[in-house]
Amino acid sequence: MRAILFPTDFSEIANNAFLYALHIAKSIDAKIYVLYTYLEPVLSATHGGQPELLGEVYQTIELNQFEVYKKKTQNLRNLAAEVGMQEVELVFLFEEGPVASVVKNIVDREKIHIVVMGTHGESGFLSKLIGTNTVSVIKSIQNPVLAVPPHAKYQGIKRTVFTTLFREKDKPALKEMLVMARAVGAKIDCLHVLHNDKVPDVLLNTEAWQNEFPDDDINYILLDEVESIENTIANYILENNIDILGVVKRNRNFFDRLFGSSVSNNLALHSKVPILVFHEEK
Repeated sequence: MRAILFPTDFSEIANNAFLYALHIAKSIDAKIYVLYTYLEPVLSATHGGQPELLGEVYQTIELNQFEVYKKKTQNLRNLAAEVGMQEVELVFLFEEGPVASVVKNIVDREKIHIVVMGTHGESGFLSKLIGTNTVSVIKSIQNPVLAVPPHAKYQGIKRTVFTTLFREKDKPALKEMLVMARAVGAKIDCLHVLHNDKVPDVLLNTEAWQNEFPDDDINYILLDEVESIENTIANYILENNIDILGVVKRNRNFFDRLFGSSVSNNLALHSKVPILVFHEEK
C-alpha cells in the first residue's frame, strides 16, 4: 500500500492541502501519515531558581502541545468525513524536532511515496511564495513533494503540465506523474520551452518520447520563449486552467528562478496552482 506524508500546523492553509492529500490517497489507494511537529524551548539549567524543575517544565510544554494536537486531529477526521473520504486511512504522528529533519526520518522509516504540504512562509521572497518549511523539505528529501498554495481549490485533477528538457533523467519523474494522472483520470501536457534549441532536434526528441509512451494520454507542447522560460510556463498554465504543475528540480538556479520570479503571472501561478516537485535522478 502506498503512503502519503502530510506535515501540518493545522492552519486553514494546511487544511486546504489536506483535501488534495485525501483525494490523491483515495485515487492511488494510499494511507496518509499526518505529521505534527513541535520544538521544545531551550531553558537554561544554570538560571537562578530550581534546576530540578526543568524536566517538569519540558513535560508540561509537551503535554500542552499534545492536548492541542489531539483536538486538531479530530478536526481533520471531521473534514475527511465532510468530503466523503472517511474511508481513507489516517495515521497521526506527533514528533519533536525541525520539520525538515523529522520529515526526512519518517520518509525513510515509513517508505513514503509522496509528501503533500500547504505553502506559506515567514520571511524572504522565495519563502513567502512557497513556504519556509516547504522549501526545507524539498531540499532535504528525494521524494516528490506536492506544494499546495493557499488559493488553490480542489476541483478534481483533470489537466496537468510536466515541464521537460526531453532528457533521459526526466523520464522517471514523468512516469511517476503518469501513475497519478492515470489514477485520477487526468491528461498530461508535456511542455518544452524552445530556448536556443535546434528545432529539428527537439522534434526528434518529441517523436522518440511519443514512441516510448504510446499508450499514455500525453499532449506534447512546444512553445517559443517569451521574456523567459519561467514566464512562458506561467502564461501557459494560467491560460489553460492547469490543475497541477510538475517540475524536475534540476538545479538550484532553475528551481529558484521558477519559484522566485517577480513576474506578475508567476505570482498568480504560485498562489493558485499546486506544484509537484521531483528530484532529478542521479
